[in-house]
Amino acid sequence: MSEPSQLRRCYTRRVWTRRLIAGGIIAIVILLRIAGCHDDISTSRPAQGTDDYSRYNDQIVTCIKVLDGDTVDIDIRDLKAEKEKAYTRVRFWGIDTPEISHGPNKPAMYFGYQAAEFARKQMIGKKIRLELVQGNTRDRYGRLLAYIYLPDGQMYNRLALAQGYAYADHRFKHPYRDEFFALEALARKNLAGLWKTVLPDQLPRWYRKTKLKGFWEARDAGETFQEPSTPTQKKSSKRRPQSPVNW
Repeated sequence: MSEPSQLRRCYTRRVWTRRLIAGGIIAIVILLRIAGCHDDISTSRPAQGTDDYSRYNDQIVTCIKVLDGDTVDIDIRDLKAEKEKAYTRVRFWGIDTPEISHGPNKPAMYFGYQAAEFARKQMIGKKIRLELVQGNTRDRYGRLLAYIYLPDGQMYNRLALAQGYAYADHRFKHPYRDEFFALEALARKNLAGLWKTVLPDQLPRWYRKTKLKGFWEARDAGETFQEPSTPTQKKSSKRRPQSPVNW
């Protein structure tokens, strides 16, 4: 074989060897990048807690439906529902608003529609923040229990009481219980909302009507009702949840 032919064959082998090596390197780089992308996807997703407190507390969510003055649906999937739902139903801590009609056999309570409309104006389609009580996050119907903060930083539970759209519910203990009683008393003194015209038989069944003995007489006479004194309740040993002004 002539010397030029040998040189050409050697050159050709070197070229193919270099191409194979280069192709292998490129393939390895591509595989590493793909693997790296998968690692980024798995580690960049925030972990969602399985317990209510870590999953919902201090979360900013959207109110997608207002059922009445103290119950809404939010845009977080409820993992604890009997049949998993694309939303979570939230019942507001410490307050009870008059019911709206839920069928022909369940007529609306006095001021029910006004309370529901007030809630709708404050929350529907808006971002709200949730505050939970650790260790006590659901009611007997499976609804999430929460204090609700509006976009301007106000707690809705307080606002509904102060403007006379809700009653302070004494049946369940919670961190803001005494404050809520005081807000209801102030609304009653100012004849705010429902307190301007509500009658004894229009109050909820659970409400302690005896504590309002003399309220209707004083109201009809244009006088200020003197709230009965109540013993100071023991302060909770647990730290009281903070309520930031804005978020």
